[in-house]
Amino acid sequence: MDISRGISGDMFISALADAGVDFGGLEQKFHQAGIEVRLDMLPEKRKGICGRLARITWENAQPLRTLEHILVLIHKMDISEPVRQKSIRAFHRLAEVEAEVHGIGKEQVHFHEVGALDTLVDIIGAFWGLEAIGAIEVTSSPMPWFSGEARICHGLVSLPAPATSILMQGKKIRPSDFDWEIITPTGALIVDQLVSCFESGFQGKLIASGLGFGSKDAEFNALRVFLWEGEEDQFIQDRVWLLESNIDHLTGEELGHFFQKIMEAGALDVIFLQGIMKKNRPGGQLQVMCDDENLVRVREQFFRHTLTLGLRISRISRNILPRKDSSVRMEGEEIRAREAIFSGKSYLRPEMESLASLSGEKGLSLVQMRLKKNQS
Repeated sequence: MDISRGISGDMFISALADAGVDFGGLEQKFHQAGIEVRLDMLPEKRKGICGRLARITWENAQPLRTLEHILVLIHKMDISEPVRQKSIRAFHRLAEVEAEVHGIGKEQVHFHEVGALDTLVDIIGAFWGLEAIGAIEVTSSPMPWFSGEARICHGLVSLPAPATSILMQGKKIRPSDFDWEIITPTGALIVDQLVSCFESGFQGKLIASGLGFGSKDAEFNALRVFLWEGEEDQFIQDRVWLLESNIDHLTGEELGHFFQKIMEAGALDVIFLQGIMKKNRPGGQLQVMCDDENLVRVREQFFRHTLTLGLRISRISRNILPRKDSSVRMEGEEIRAREAIFSGKSYLRPEMESLASLSGEKGLSLVQMRLKKNQS
């Protein structure tokens, strides 16, 4: 997406609508959950260019909502589990940032500043819309730095707003001459939660594009999104989270228990790399890999079972061989296997649990099973 002219939650979902996403189904899901909100994606024309403008409205006065209230609403929604978990993680992140800004616990944060219902629609709408359009990765142009002042409920503050500036940390920034709020806190949150890398363009086939206008009709405040398809590749590409911490205070028994608990929490892989820590202590580095859906749970279990003082968390890319469930015949029996495809050829690998079960039945060790010739 091109955020050189700004980004907000409304701009993002209206750009998705202009690219072909029908948000009527999402509005119905809000109604079914008892959230009477109207979501209109209005045609808009500015400076002779057509796009969409999102208008989110409701009739009844809305109460101040805490993170707990927001999470209850999300759990009531009839949405896919990946969209639900991503939305929950985004609101946890927003609550953490607001808590840091105001010096309070995140459970005390009220989402009055960004507008709880408006933000709820924007955040769920962002993940729901990307799922609807089939997007698997989001890249962005660098974030434009801006200045000026804005009035919030606590008074006049300098821009970027405090929450926005925290969410922009660690992102690729470029200078600009904008002296008004070109990036809102919700827009910065969307970048923080969605964008895997900051690039000036892409390589592949352009499928669709969309233009979403901001609420301020100034200096062509608009967000452009592009749906593109990468060049065909024999590998499957995805992105996962890598959590790392240096450990020198756990016993071997505690490490073994950690391995068990972190896998039960949904980790894809865990490894312990031995090394020498500070003060010449023997220790090592724990590395845990997990997907989006399990990040919150895996992170919590990492802290719970190590009591480490900090984690390094990064987003990494993977190339994966296409694979599927299959079976292989050994010792006259069909057992479960995984089939991987490489350069047009299939390779079968028996599942360890099935292989171990069969070896026990046949009175053979795993090594004998693997090395035995002339399988029948």
